[in-house]
Amino acid sequence: MSNPFGDYNNQPVKSYSNGGGSIEDDVDYYEKEIERCMQESLDSTERSKRNLANSEQVGAKTAQDLLEQREKLERTEKNLDEIHRTTQQTQRSLNSLKSLFGGYFKNKFSKKPAEQPNDVSVPQSKSASHLSDTVSGMGSGSCSTSGSSGPTLSDSSMNAIKGSRWEAMDQQINDNLHGMSSQLSNLKNLGQALGREVEDQNQMLDRIQTKADRNDTIVRSQDHQMKKLLGYKGVDKPQDTSAFGSKK
Repeated sequence: MSNPFGDYNNQPVKSYSNGGGSIEDDVDYYEKEIERCMQESLDSTERSKRNLANSEQVGAKTAQDLLEQREKLERTEKNLDEIHRTTQQTQRSLNSLKSLFGGYFKNKFSKKPAEQPNDVSVPQSKSASHLSDTVSGMGSGSCSTSGSSGPTLSDSSMNAIKGSRWEAMDQQINDNLHGMSSQLSNLKNLGQALGREVEDQNQMLDRIQTKADRNDTIVRSQDHQMKKLLGYKGVDKPQDTSAFGSKK
């Protein structure tokens, strides 16, 4: 009986090396593959660092725009407060005119109208100061990271490439990863500071809207009072601004 496994005895062993060349060729092939992979990793971290740097620049520009917008909103709110103080003075003048038209004795012993308290000054913002400090910290590189990235290779692999060009490439990759970690931390802090500043400015916009509506109501009311003093018709409602046509 023939050996059923005899057909395989004389077959050559399959080679898993590159092209079935010599050991030196195989070593050279794998060295090139290792260097190619490390170069791709190095290029990838370099691109990521550049993209993160661009994101930091965009974030810093957004922060600067928000701080400039805050200055405009603060000036607007202060102007509205000044307008309100002016309308209070105008109301006192109107009350004096009413006294003259209504008769001296009628108003001689009348109580002086209570003055409205002045508006509270625009509150100082902690979010703007924090945002400015965050942007300054990004520029100076003072932002600290919660933890540095570890080595990309194991101890045995690092010992194997010690003294070779791959060691320098691996060190550059580690440096890039550490820089990316710092950039991501900067972006996180900047995002949180931007969020707080936006919320603070939303509150400012609400206050500005309230003060603008209040001033508009007061001005309409004073316009109504002045028209009545001057004897214009059709001024039953303060909202009526079309009654300049005829006098009584």
